[in-house]
Amino acid sequence: MELSRRDFFKGAALTAAGTAGALAGLGLVTNESRAFADPVVVGSGSIGINFGQSTSVLAGQSITGTVFSYDIGGTDSLHLGFEYDTQLFSNVTATAQPGVTIYGQTNSGGSLNLVAAVDPATADYANLFAITVTAATTTGAGNFKFVFAKAAKQGGTVTLSIVSPDNSIIVQPDTPIGDFSIEVLSAAMGFYLVETGEPRWPEAAQYDITQDGKIDIDDFIAIANGILDATGNIKLQFRADGSFKILQISDYQDYINSSNRPNVHSRTVALLNAMLDAEQPDLVVMTGDQIGNLGAMDAALVADYIHQMVLPVEEHKIPWFMTFGNHDDDGTSHDKADVGKIFQLAEYRKHHYNINRATMSGCIEWRQDSGATRIDCVGDMYCLIYDIDGMTPIYNLWGIDSNSYQEEIRYTRPVPYGPYMADGSWDWVRPGQVQWYSSASEQLEQRYGRKLNSLMFFHIPLQEWSNMTSEWDKFQVKGVRNEGECPGMLNSGLYGAVLSRGDVRGMFVGHEHVNDYIGDYYGIKLAYDASIGYATYGGEQKGGRVIELNKSDLSKFSTRMIYAEDYGLHTGTGNWIGARP
Repeated sequence: MELSRRDFFKGAALTAAGTAGALAGLGLVTNESRAFADPVVVGSGSIGINFGQSTSVLAGQSITGTVFSYDIGGTDSLHLGFEYDTQLFSNVTATAQPGVTIYGQTNSGGSLNLVAAVDPATADYANLFAITVTAATTTGAGNFKFVFAKAAKQGGTVTLSIVSPDNSIIVQPDTPIGDFSIEVLSAAMGFYLVETGEPRWPEAAQYDITQDGKIDIDDFIAIANGILDATGNIKLQFRADGSFKILQISDYQDYINSSNRPNVHSRTVALLNAMLDAEQPDLVVMTGDQIGNLGAMDAALVADYIHQMVLPVEEHKIPWFMTFGNHDDDGTSHDKADVGKIFQLAEYRKHHYNINRATMSGCIEWRQDSGATRIDCVGDMYCLIYDIDGMTPIYNLWGIDSNSYQEEIRYTRPVPYGPYMADGSWDWVRPGQVQWYSSASEQLEQRYGRKLNSLMFFHIPLQEWSNMTSEWDKFQVKGVRNEGECPGMLNSGLYGAVLSRGDVRGMFVGHEHVNDYIGDYYGIKLAYDASIGYATYGGEQKGGRVIELNKSDLSKFSTRMIYAEDYGLHTGTGNWIGARP
């Protein structure tokens, strides 16, 4: 589920009510709350999604979200209240995380109330409660939202006021998808083993998809595949020959302003079409800097540009997903946050063949940086690739937001990373994202009884890329390095987590337009993809990276670069910035 962190609760208003009163309201009794210093930051989180947006779940599916808050100055008692639509949601429960004790909770009539103690010394304020809810078997849209939150402090309580509490979750599908829906599958299962000649057959016959005169598991599978093959339910799976091909493209980085209709460079479009025609990949992954600079673009222009950019992949009917780069956040300011990465992700997800998920890591952050409103950790996700029969997941792909620019505090860049960005302007993967990857990887292993081999895609390289190229031969680096690596100034441990888990076989980035090398860094392949965009620098090195998997040995993969030259599209020299043939 996608979770947000800031602007859900704002401000602090003292009230006369104490935590003891809240407990009494629940029929609970406890000792007087301890009191600490005044709150310094007020904030909290939401189950499910961003306020003002909606997401969807399948009927009957259980969903879980994390309730978290900023450390509000040592406060150790909380009283939380939720409301939800009882027609659409049930089995709503709150589970305390380490360092939190729930004194009691009541759940009736669409309201969940709980009172809890938080130990400031041991609790993780980013993970206080896990809220689990089950979607009904009927369809529709309903709210699941906070209605109040109070935190005990010296002299009384702090009431955290809720901003834009509209938190709509849609139980899907509203109508059958094509000829099939979850409702159709459920109805068909009610006629299991009914055969021709039986009294119920006239009603059951519509579900005999295989036309063998009986309703059985083969019909259920056919209906399920129909649902998965329909709009918005794309399922990745290996081909009949056991292969799976990925095309990675990076750094469109086109620059559009509000005085012109968005106009993706014609040579970029020609190159992408040529690569798609020649390679016919099973999946396309875009690893950041899709947009060169938001500049003065409004929401309509951003949406128009995104549509033009992904149109070749959509027209080829190939599944695809994207990760964000630093430039996708450029031009965002406090009054332009409405076209930031959350808006962009929603626009990408509107396209038929897009398989991006709502942010799964749950650690989205808003922060002010040089007058801009940066939105970090957007779009973190994984997606499974299924076996040839489409029934069992046997591979996994991770997409991570490597964020954009560090805040105004500057750091001294240590050797051996060189002087390339000595002001430390590039960002890093947040510790919360690293924790999410490790946890999700462990959960997948438990669910499927084995570690799933996987690949990871993001935009800004880690410091390990520089470590690797400092000993080129030792790590068997091959390819072109025309530019020094520009990783973030802080190593937040993503590579170490990946090495520890042992499931990721390769990590792929963009960012440096004229690097396309790959090496083996202690068992994990670290690779660059050159730029595809003709509106930015890169000269004749424009192209993409092909990655090929084979079911015969999923611990390995093969990869190669393809270039404009391979398709006779390399005429001309230079960077072509601003030139639109």
